Amino acid sequence: MLDFEGPGVCAGSADATGNGALAACFDYAFISQSYGDVAGMMDVQYSAPRLTDTSMRWWGGSYNNLYGVAWADSSDGNSKARIDLKPLNGQGVMLTHFDLGSYPGGTRGTTLTISDLSGNVLMTNHYNVGEAGNVATAFNGIWIGYNGIRIEWEDSAYNVGIDNITYEMATAVPEPETYAMLAAGLSLLALRARRRKA
Repeated sequence: MLDFEGPGVCAGSADATGNGALAACFDYAFISQSYGDVAGMMDVQYSAPRLTDTSMRWWGGSYNNLYGVAWADSSDGNSKARIDLKPLNGQGVMLTHFDLGSYPGGTRGTTLTISDLSGNVLMTNHYNVGEAGNVATAFNGIWIGYNGIRIEWEDSAYNVGIDNITYEMATAVPEPETYAMLAAGLSLLALRARRRKA
């Protein structure tokens, strides 16, 4: 789970790309590009696509009941946030949960899109984030990307932040070319067996 409250989350403010040295999180700090990476298994990338070479930012509280969220800089009407979950070991990714909260509480609209890294849209819709009692909106489902998952939200991604991203590795479905190679290999074996009988 990517919980933006934990250690190793922030890269401070010296490097907007998020590639700088790890630092204690403070409001407006940049999310570290190393946060959530698992050596040989997963590369997590954070970006604010409407800004050049910029990671997402960190905020402590007031995104409804969430503490420690990732959000994109700019403004409510011109902000976009992107998180890519990129597997490195040939497996896929199954996204099952995340929370979106609204700053400074209450409700705020955002357009949310979940897709795989080939660009196939798995879900998209406009949501009002934030529920009665100042509670963040929970998104639960099964979204599978055999080459990775992209979570994007926009207008607003400035006053809508994300937390508690839960995913697991998924066994990749073989590409059609793999099946073709398997069939060709089996055909050669059958032909060789026939020749031996003759």
